[in-house]
Amino acid sequence: MNTGFLRVLLDPGRFFEARMQGEPSLKVPALIALVIGIIGAVSAALSANVTIAAFPADMQAFGSIGVAIAVVGGIIGGFFTWVAFGIVFYIVSMLFVGDGDLKRTLEFTGYGLLPQVFGGIIGAVFSYQLISNLTIPTASRPEDIAVVVEALTNAMLADPLTQIIGIISILFLIWSANIWIFGMKYARNLSTRNAALTVGIPVGLYILINLVTLIGLM
Repeated sequence: MNTGFLRVLLDPGRFFEARMQGEPSLKVPALIALVIGIIGAVSAALSANVTIAAFPADMQAFGSIGVAIAVVGGIIGGFFTWVAFGIVFYIVSMLFVGDGDLKRTLEFTGYGLLPQVFGGIIGAVFSYQLISNLTIPTASRPEDIAVVVEALTNAMLADPLTQIIGIISILFLIWSANIWIFGMKYARNLSTRNAALTVGIPVGLYILINLVTLIGLM
């Protein structure tokens, strides 16, 4: 692995301090977001294929369109996550009189997404295992499709692997949050305390929502 990436993961403070000496660049962060999007697209395609397998034979061609939409949505999702977190951090840091431009904030937010690559891969493996364990009902008529999709969805939500995937996602998000704290400290010229609040408030709310959802599935 690139030594720069290792420093982001293991010593983010020094990494971001060094990055402040150069001009902001979104190339590497965009690449990280793209990789996350591709991983998400693969997971979405696997899930969509399971659903399509339950369709009547004469409707599976239409299901292929659904797979394509799922793949595109997964890729877009990687970039959306990057930009959304960056903008939220930028806005929240205004409460603490943050000083620094949005491009630098987006750059450092993108680097902080690096743990999501590993979390996404692990999550995709578990998702594949979950899907492989499903007993797939079939729809003999088009009007049965909604019932089959609902049955598959309920089966996935009831499987313990779904909770495991959710917990893994939260753990890797916490890792990203730790990196983001150092990123916002330098990108927005904040104290460590204010950087922790800038990241902790939105990420904490996001994690809380996910925990409530996971508890509801148990």
